Amino acid sequence: MTVTLAELYLKQGLAGRAREILRKLAEAGDAAARERLAQLGPPAAGEIALLEDLLERVRARRGGR
Repeated sequence: MTVTLAELYLKQGLAGRAREILRKLAEAGDAAARERLAQLGPPAAGEIALLEDLLERVRARRGGR
């Protein structure tokens, strides 16, 4: 596993896999991986939860449609 592999995953839209590799490398002491992981910011899980909540509210207002 390398930072280069993580970058390739990012280019392919596989951010989760890239983050996993970068996290493992950072935990092993790789400063470049730690920096790149910080540049990516937090994972999208929080944004997804917000969007799902919004969708649920829209559905509720439309009567479940």
